[in-house]
Amino acid sequence: MARSTTPQSPGDLILIALFAVLLAAPALLALTGHAGFDTAFIMTTEQRRPFIAPPVTSGALASGGWERDFERQIADAFPLRKYLIEGYDYTKFSGLRDSSSGFVLRGRDGWLFLASDEREYLDGGPGDAVIAHLADVYAARARWCAQHGIAYVFLLAPNKSTIYPQFLPPGITLVAPSGADRLIPRLRERGVRVADPRPALRDAAGRGDVYTRRDTHWNDAGAYLAYRAALAALPRDRIGPALEPAALHPRIDLGDADLLRLSGVSGLVQNSWLHYDFARRSRDVDEPLDPADPELAGFARHVTVIDRSRFPKAVIFGDSFSEQIRPFFGESFRHVVNLHHIRPIDPQFDTRFLEREKPDVVIQQLVERGLVSGAEFKP
Repeated sequence: MARSTTPQSPGDLILIALFAVLLAAPALLALTGHAGFDTAFIMTTEQRRPFIAPPVTSGALASGGWERDFERQIADAFPLRKYLIEGYDYTKFSGLRDSSSGFVLRGRDGWLFLASDEREYLDGGPGDAVIAHLADVYAARARWCAQHGIAYVFLLAPNKSTIYPQFLPPGITLVAPSGADRLIPRLRERGVRVADPRPALRDAAGRGDVYTRRDTHWNDAGAYLAYRAALAALPRDRIGPALEPAALHPRIDLGDADLLRLSGVSGLVQNSWLHYDFARRSRDVDEPLDPADPELAGFARHVTVIDRSRFPKAVIFGDSFSEQIRPFFGESFRHVVNLHHIRPIDPQFDTRFLEREKPDVVIQQLVERGLVSGAEFKP
């Protein structure tokens, strides 16, 4: 008896041909010597280095792990790897409204949130013992500054979820009291000046975005409110004039965003950024780090100065949020050094640098989700 066959539609044939090309093209490129690492893509999008299998002399053959290592190296050097991954990521992001990265939470109305530390924070971390330790660490830094004639202020950068909890994914809610709710009273009890911009940010969020939807950070509207909160917490004789709202001119730019990079769609999808333009008295300068201080190697350093100014001098110890505040602080201090640490557990305070720099003010900025690493903080 003859078997009946169903004719293939043109659409089916196109899909089969496309699938065959996707399978064959990388193999042909590899055979013709076009395999290799796309180091920039791996380090920027996947936040790691390309995998290189250890040499045979390392004992990998004896341990039996050489097959796995060889496969990982081939996978990282696979031809067209970047484009295949980007195609998959973009399809999932735009078509299925999801992220292929476990580091990203896809919220409501197109809002994205960082999943890693922020998820742990949303689950109730850190514990009270960590909060007590953190309060002791920052109180010790404040005391050291006071002993050296420096005004110290702790500046909290709230998580985006703290300001916009209504856009979190279904099933995820804020835990109350939060780590910041428990830390800030302890700091104040220990005599630490605290700049808490959460009330001002929540109020402003009802009138417009103060964070950006596809990045973890605040925009210039949020950074400006944090700057004003820090000035309000400092003694008046330790700050110059504040940059007034009337001097700010908003503009919207389209650009890259960290949560888009983590989702693998950077360059394919853009983020809307609110920036403030203003007539600057300050200018950015390039001052090299002191090679005699090994602790400084853990910081990225940026400096802003106002020439021939008698304003006070400031040092900022902060994370990536501090980079967006620095231009505003640059208008209220004659010399601002921003020492930006990469991870919450990296050094965040350098007494030798402060003894040489002799600032009038130290601003200690930390993002709220960074509190979950508090057990590893050092005085």
